[in-house]
Amino acid sequence: MKKLQRLFSLGPFFLIPALNAISPLIVIPALTFTYGAGGWAAVAIAQSVGMAAASMAELGWSVLGPQRVARLDISSRGEVYMAALASKMSAVAIFSPLSAVISFNLVTEHRAAAALLAAAISAGALSSSWYFVGCNRPFSIIWAEGVPRLALLSIAGVAIYLGAPLEIYGGALFVAIIFTLVASSRFAMQPLWPRLSDFRGGFVEIKAQLPITLGRSISVVYTSLPITLVSLTSPQSVASFAAVERLMRMALSILGGVPSRLQSWIGSADSSEIVLRSRKSLGYNFSLGMVAAICFFLLASVFGGYVFSHTVEIPRLNAFFSSFLLFLICISRGYGLSLVAENKGTWIAAANILAAVVGIFSILSFSRFLGAPGAIAGEILAELAGLFLQAFILHYYRARV
Repeated sequence: MKKLQRLFSLGPFFLIPALNAISPLIVIPALTFTYGAGGWAAVAIAQSVGMAAASMAELGWSVLGPQRVARLDISSRGEVYMAALASKMSAVAIFSPLSAVISFNLVTEHRAAAALLAAAISAGALSSSWYFVGCNRPFSIIWAEGVPRLALLSIAGVAIYLGAPLEIYGGALFVAIIFTLVASSRFAMQPLWPRLSDFRGGFVEIKAQLPITLGRSISVVYTSLPITLVSLTSPQSVASFAAVERLMRMALSILGGVPSRLQSWIGSADSSEIVLRSRKSLGYNFSLGMVAAICFFLLASVFGGYVFSHTVEIPRLNAFFSSFLLFLICISRGYGLSLVAENKGTWIAAANILAAVVGIFSILSFSRFLGAPGAIAGEILAELAGLFLQAFILHYYRARV
């Protein structure tokens, strides 16, 4: 009975990333149909830069925040929510304009649209979904973030299909973010705008989470910026690489429902059960990754034909490499959860740094000579490097206990 209840409790956590994944599926076919491979390449680069900026501006709250909130009593959670909001607002004020400038200078077509889109995506760091995950309130995320985002991007997709300018994509995302901020503050029963004391508390939190923040900032080189790196070494491969990369990241977004649910499940355990739940979590993520990788390999080429309006093809080799990368990332997510649960979360930053160093060299080198398959191979090497370090640290400390 408990297993059945746990299975049903996963439903909303799968629905959250599913809504986030469906939203681009409405826009991307419209923009590839209307603006072709050139429009897709511009959007892909903007997404790459914007997601990298969002990862840095998010300041590590999605890593440490959920389990921290899960351990707090209800009366103490509001203070953490406001400190997080204040710290992320400060970061977004820097990273959002910066991402716009970088995207504007990287793309060769649709520069204004790319700049606006990158700025909007980076502002997505203001999401409070991590907080509601920790509180085990998935429906708050669905109504505050998932549904309005889906509705607004659906309108944008239809408008682009009818010939509207590409800038409407970024504009719709900005409106969705504003709605989410307002709705989240209502659901969390907290003020919409942080107080001065919240900003002070936020800067204290930034300092405390600096190792994770630095690690995530470096890790974006091989998680969010591969498309940008490929645009520097093999511009002709951007559209093809970005297509399979985007599909793989969509799949990871949907699969994120499992680690999201496990965050609160592990974090709410007492000290005697944490290691047991941590080990079970590793098994769940391994099995999830195996099934997901097989499904991705079988479906990527067919599904990609629909998403990209048959303007960009996904070769089977690219699909195979990406499916293996997806499998590794699922396992890595499991180890990340375990490291945080067992108070070794700062080692995630070290793993990210190692993976980034490997990723920069391998993606730039392999993509220059091998194009899209080489770039994916570079990502695989980066993920393997980070995964091996996480596994070594976790099992080394367990052996010493």
